[in-house]
Amino acid sequence: MISKFIQNLSSRFRSENDLSDITWTMCETSEKFKYHFIKFFFPDIIITDTAILTREKSGDGSRPDFILETKNGIFLIENKISDKNHHFEQYTKAFNITAEHLGYITNYPLSKAGYKTHTWREFYLYTYNHIPQEESDLWASYLYYLKSVCYIFITDKPMQLTGMFSLYTFYRSLDDVFEFETEKFSSTLYDSRKDTNNGGNFLCTPRDGVMGKYFEIRYKKSNLKAWGWMGVYFERENPLICICFCNREDWGKPIYNLLLKNQIKADGKFSKAPYEEDGAFWFEFKSDKQFDSIKESQNQISLLRSYFEETMNIIAELD
Repeated sequence: MISKFIQNLSSRFRSENDLSDITWTMCETSEKFKYHFIKFFFPDIIITDTAILTREKSGDGSRPDFILETKNGIFLIENKISDKNHHFEQYTKAFNITAEHLGYITNYPLSKAGYKTHTWREFYLYTYNHIPQEESDLWASYLYYLKSVCYIFITDKPMQLTGMFSLYTFYRSLDDVFEFETEKFSSTLYDSRKDTNNGGNFLCTPRDGVMGKYFEIRYKKSNLKAWGWMGVYFERENPLICICFCNREDWGKPIYNLLLKNQIKADGKFSKAPYEEDGAFWFEFKSDKQFDSIKESQNQISLLRSYFEETMNIIAELD
């Protein structure tokens, strides 16, 4: 239940401010976490009970993410996930501090002469190695959130080049999955690369570790027309195949609206019941174990076609 809560939290609260707010909340909840959060940036600082950590306190037009007030002066911490608009000199000047009193953390490699910078991956590993046993659940939940929001990838599993061709095979096989002409609907592959106006960026949450293709679907009863996406999330140990209709005008919105009005709670034979997340409706493929046991590639494609057809027919019943 807790892991599901953190998973949902990380899917909705992903901005730099969100990460700073939740990190500050952790500091206010756990004195030990607060201690290590400060020590990570300022290892030589002496932390006392009078040290006050606040969020976004303004100073001469500047608003760093964290301000630490101690007997030894003011210390600042600035958080960046993807934003590359930096304010090193502005902060030191506005708060009249030296570079050693400015902690800087980003989600990408960054160096600045005269300043010490860190990455969220470094902080993840540092924090993981300092988890107190009596607060392990709390810290583990925070680290799960941090790992998701900052796309931190850590593994001890060796790479196997022999398995990579399977991903390419899956991607190319999608061309054969989308072609249908039935009594209820017709569908075909959509080549998003030809759309020079949008550059093919129609998936609601594009990111590393995702591969798939777009398709066009037309329902014959109402002449409803929309575009969806089918692909695989392979940034996890157990890859997820899914079909997506995003809430974007003229693309997935017509079907998104249908699904929003008609909540489907029952699983199909090949597809799990759809759910709404990140501005899209998702149908997850639920025959992944059966899929891996199939020895013939054409039979695997047939299974993917059955999954696709079933999903389109489920929607047809709502139209």
